[in-house]
Amino acid sequence: MERNLRNIKWNLHNYKSKKLLLWGLRHGYIAPYNDELIEKLRTIYDGGIPASILLLSNGMSNGHCYDRALLMSRAFLDEEGDVQLLYASIDSLRLNPKFIDDNDPLYADHCIVEVISENGTHFIIDTSVGFVFDKSIYWLMEHPKIRKINKKDSIIKFVESEECYHPEDIERDKYVSPLILPMIEMTYGRPNEMYSMLGIELLQREIEHFKETINYKGICQEIDEDMKRLGLRK
Repeated sequence: MERNLRNIKWNLHNYKSKKLLLWGLRHGYIAPYNDELIEKLRTIYDGGIPASILLLSNGMSNGHCYDRALLMSRAFLDEEGDVQLLYASIDSLRLNPKFIDDNDPLYADHCIVEVISENGTHFIIDTSVGFVFDKSIYWLMEHPKIRKINKKDSIIKFVESEECYHPEDIERDKYVSPLILPMIEMTYGRPNEMYSMLGIELLQREIEHFKETINYKGICQEIDEDMKRLGLRK
């Protein structure tokens, strides 16, 4: 009986969310990432890879909300408006029978970005689904129950401490790209990779842009020559 009730609630959530998603996209309450945001993300790196690539890739974002929400928030730290990280349980996790765990009070915990524009409009960015939501429609879809908020000053302090103790050397770290980029390229066109779909192809564009920026072919050739010199490749 309890299992059936959970399945009913989950199916109703999915039906409602799909309807609200389509309505929101049609009427401008939900939007994909735009070029202005993507260009900001090109200058933010994690592990030698630009955030513009990581956040356009569902495979590199979905299931990594804490890290990816933080990465996304960095695009707004220099803005006149405000930004904060919200830690909350949401219906997409709370009602999903695959995730329900009565022994873990944080099984439905999620992290999203709230952006407050200069004119006071509130937006939610959920990096696990790759959309920007008007806050009101996100609340209708997910009914978040907030347990913690990290405000802008806290995010800035954390980012500065990370840069101090774990500095990223883009020239050095770019050598990881021949390992990461092919993994992402293999996902092109998959149903959940909407930013790589035919006719959209924003993920492909960002990867090609990054490759040109770092001279990707030269890096691959350099690595290949090093491996041959070490006897690891003929």
